[in-house]
Amino acid sequence: MRYEQTIKILRVKWLLQSNKKSLLPKLPLKPEFESLLTDFHQAEQIPGSVGVDGELLIKDEINEQPSICTVDDKTIAKGAFAQLTKQTRDLRYTIFGNEGLVFRRTLELLEGKYNIFSFHACAMYQPAGKRLFLIVGSAGSGKTCFMLTGIQRGLQLFSAEMGHFRLHKGGLEFYKGALVDNIRIGNLKYNYPFILKKLNLKLGRTRNEWGKKIPLELHRFQTKANKIVNPEVVILLPRVEEGRKSHFSQEVQDHRMISRVLFGNASEKIGQSVLLYESIPFVCLDTPRAATRRIEAIKALLAHKSLKKVVTILSGPDDCWKGILD
Repeated sequence: MRYEQTIKILRVKWLLQSNKKSLLPKLPLKPEFESLLTDFHQAEQIPGSVGVDGELLIKDEINEQPSICTVDDKTIAKGAFAQLTKQTRDLRYTIFGNEGLVFRRTLELLEGKYNIFSFHACAMYQPAGKRLFLIVGSAGSGKTCFMLTGIQRGLQLFSAEMGHFRLHKGGLEFYKGALVDNIRIGNLKYNYPFILKKLNLKLGRTRNEWGKKIPLELHRFQTKANKIVNPEVVILLPRVEEGRKSHFSQEVQDHRMISRVLFGNASEKIGQSVLLYESIPFVCLDTPRAATRRIEAIKALLAHKSLKKVVTILSGPDDCWKGILD
């Protein structure tokens, strides 16, 4: 017997099939540590299977050597996936995990099918002036700090993770990203207690406050719109260091340098090869053609009239927005 469902993530439509129902995602998704909701705004089930952008077939076969093969828009995964899921300690690196196959292939399909490109970033919106702040950086750069202190200063959340944009004849469009963020308990408890009060959230006791993250739902701080067209765009490239007392920021004029940084960031999740289920290599999805289209889109973004400035910031957590909102 084959089970199937069709889901939509942003614009990408997926046809999912498996011989084991438990291997397909249960919708609506829960805001868990490894959930795709920490990557995307939502994943919704839709009717039919016509006009899908990607197909994924998961064959649970106990005696089969685990493998994942992608040809064009179809991916076939074979192996004892029910057993592998039970054995895997880090469920982020699974087929439906937030660092896994569907996440990375969705980014690839967004680019190839819809010309929607994605930064590893969070995004905050200031309705007065219709200004969108795109905070671009890899893990540990300070995006969460900018997001939570930005909320404290009255900004609206447009994305906790992944900044999606598209350029076309109508202008520059940005699409809402994740509204759930995985945040260290220690940071919430000691750096951002105001968020806990706003959410009426109490943290349980844990031995490792700085080693454990929890998924924090931030829906109440989101923008009303799921798409923002032609905003004033400010790109921030942060480095936030705990304990730093001084603040240094500089507007960057050299677009060649910025292009290199942004290209590396936008290519990060598509260009990586990762180990799924702690045992199955999932190789880089990037191609020269896709990379060329990506850098051209980034150059067009930097040349667009909506882009006001790009700023590098080195600061401590408390004053990261200094000079940007003042």
